[in-house]
Amino acid sequence: MLQEDIKEYKYVIDTVGLIAYYNGIFFESEKFLSKKVKSIIDKCLSKDYLGYKLIIPSVVFIEIFEKQLKSEESVAKFKSSVFKPLQDNEFVEIRSLDLEVLQIYFSFNDQIAKLETHDKIIYSTSIMLDSTLISCDEKIIHYNSKTELIEIIF
Repeated sequence: MLQEDIKEYKYVIDTVGLIAYYNGIFFESEKFLSKKVKSIIDKCLSKDYLGYKLIIPSVVFIEIFEKQLKSEESVAKFKSSVFKPLQDNEFVEIRSLDLEVLQIYFSFNDQIAKLETHDKIIYSTSIMLDSTLISCDEKIIHYNSKTELIEIIF
């Protein structure tokens, strides 16, 4: 099969989604991914599914460092068990903030839902890349229900 024959599936993941996927690292059991979404992420991280790509906006890592990692030990464990393997995976893109994302970010209507800054960046990235968003954020889901810009799964 030629590379151009492979259908591409792109998924942007938010902070809660990433934490839910790696819940053993974070000891978080509050949010559980559906079997379907866990399977999708597994495919994104596998070399056996060439068309699958996981996109992680860099702000996700900032939020994890701010809110989840409280000790040097937890930082070291996160870096070695989560960040480094994701960084080294050719099917994962850690996406920085760029002008296109900012343009979408500035276009949001706060009258629909007042999204937090990091949520706007994550949502903007998914819109810009025309990809499915892995999120259970109620404000993003509400905003998207009014605009129907992307598909959201969790």
